[in-house]
Amino acid sequence: MIKKILYPTPQNAFIWLSSIYLLFLLYLGKANALTILFAYFLETILIGIFNALKMATTICFGKSKTKNVTLILFFAVHYGFFVAIQSIFGFALFSMGKSSIIKEPFNLIENYTTILQLEDIKYALPAIIFAHLGKFITDYIAQKKYLKFTTKELMFKPYLRIFIQQFVVIISFFFIFLDNGAGLIAAVLLIVFRLIVDLFFESIKENSAILDSLSVKLANEKATADEIKKQLISYTE
Repeated sequence: MIKKILYPTPQNAFIWLSSIYLLFLLYLGKANALTILFAYFLETILIGIFNALKMATTICFGKSKTKNVTLILFFAVHYGFFVAIQSIFGFALFSMGKSSIIKEPFNLIENYTTILQLEDIKYALPAIIFAHLGKFITDYIAQKKYLKFTTKELMFKPYLRIFIQQFVVIISFFFIFLDNGAGLIAAVLLIVFRLIVDLFFESIKENSAILDSLSVKLANEKATADEIKKQLISYTE
């Protein structure tokens, strides 16, 4: 199963390329550990943007019977509120560093502007954008998933991925902000762990052997294998 998850395919090529590129930046010294951490922290916003694009695509070309764009606005409001709360918490952690560029956690616009003005972020952030754009085009558009989901079904899909992403970022924070050289190791582990998680999510596709295997193992008296399969496809989208 592990081999099937990690094996490069046209569908997960963007994930592999993005991770390899970030590791290469670290090796060349074009990005430091803190920049990698901030790039993954900014990914939360990118996930919301691409989910809104999925909703818009579904409204225009897909399964939704009504062209209710207010659902996108509603998603933007509740997701934006979630990101704001999460950002305050994250910036509060980042401000703990002795030489942190974050001073006041509640100054969200100022803090994000400061991060985007970092010299290294112009190298690291495009890798994250590249991975999401590639997945959006090759998976959601090319596989015509806008015919499989409604806008309502898409509204809450990002939260599981964000929970895992931010958990990893917060854990990495405590290593990166240490002054004993653990920052580089933590950054490498952050990239590698995120690569494995993203590849795992990508491998759970309809009619895949991994999906079939997991659904059978997770099946119980309350949920059949087919029901588990539908839930896995939904949660990992």
